[in-house]
Amino acid sequence: MYNIVVLLFLYDIFYTMKKKAIKHPKLYFDFKNTSQGLKLFYYSNKLDNCGKRLAEIDLDNKISSFSANDLNQLNKSEYKKLLTYIKRQERIMQIYLNKGFSDQYQSVKYSLDLMYSFKNDFESIIT
Repeated sequence: MYNIVVLLFLYDIFYTMKKKAIKHPKLYFDFKNTSQGLKLFYYSNKLDNCGKRLAEIDLDNKISSFSANDLNQLNKSEYKKLLTYIKRQERIMQIYLNKGFSDQYQSVKYSLDLMYSFKNDFESIIT
């Protein structure tokens, strides 16, 4: 009986500690109200062959009105996500450095350099 309780406990811990899917921050730069709904134009983590961020579009048919102030608030929220993402990546990079995982370290470092650049983009837009 004791073994079953321990197994159930460990099973519960395993499934509650599953990794969350990473949602990359989005930098919204424009919006358009259309008959289909609100189109939000943004940059995320997708890059073209030259290393420039690709513009993407979200369509939301549940929002009836939207303003430049709403766009700014949305970007402030995304900026907080970006800061959290950067902190996590910095911790991971330090762990890789400490353990001598140079390939993984370089990969995270490159990604982090892109995120620092993205952070600068945010800071030039949000007010």
